[in-house]
Amino acid sequence: AVIKVAAEGLKPITFSDSAELNVGQNVVAIGAPLGLSSTVTQGIVSALNRTIQVASSEVSETPGLQFWTGSGESISIQVIQTDAAINPGNSGGALVDENGRLVGINVAIATAGGGEAGSIGVGFAIPSNTAFRIAQEIMETGFASHGLLGAMVSNNSDSTSGFSTGARVEQVTEGGAAQAAGIRSGDVVVEFAGSPVSSATDLTALVRAEPAGGEVTVKVVRGDEVLTFDVVLGNAADLN
Repeated sequence: AVIKVAAEGLKPITFSDSAELNVGQNVVAIGAPLGLSSTVTQGIVSALNRTIQVASSEVSETPGLQFWTGSGESISIQVIQTDAAINPGNSGGALVDENGRLVGINVAIATAGGGEAGSIGVGFAIPSNTAFRIAQEIMETGFASHGLLGAMVSNNSDSTSGFSTGARVEQVTEGGAAQAAGIRSGDVVVEFAGSPVSSATDLTALVRAEPAGGEVTVKVVRGDEVLTFDVVLGNAADLN
């Protein structure tokens, strides 16, 4: 959401390039955890390009985990993981670097279960680059768009090991972005827009982070070949 504030003398935050973040970098989370306004907590970037699924309810449970989110549907998103203490009430708050520049928007936490337990040092934030793109689209057009690859995918897993090594294309949509670019059923997507893809949820999250009409490079494994395709994404709104 973007809110227009009728006030003077406010200094807007500076957006940092979240693509330049490194694991181990110091960050500070700002918010109102457990109703305590103007709270800051310090930590580091624990992981980058982490894919999580957030569900429709305010508190949704998965085995051993709970995610607090204001999402309206079950979606996969790529996030920054941090050990800065984040609790219910931090969602929507800023994650900033040592210079006070925005690197992410706090969106979810994981706990060991047992209701609204406190932070265990596993928190997540939407990267600032994604937040900036969405905010700009909302201000310019009134809504945010999300990319559509036009392919049904599954984990490319070895039945003996259980490890996934990419997203296997099971079916491409007739006339969709994947088909138009030359991607076929049976291809295994291993890289999308410069980011590695290890599972179907990774690919889903990466596609969603891109705008409709965005041009991205997709790397696939087809038999013994590694092929690269330039894909112009469709619009996820077309599914509705």
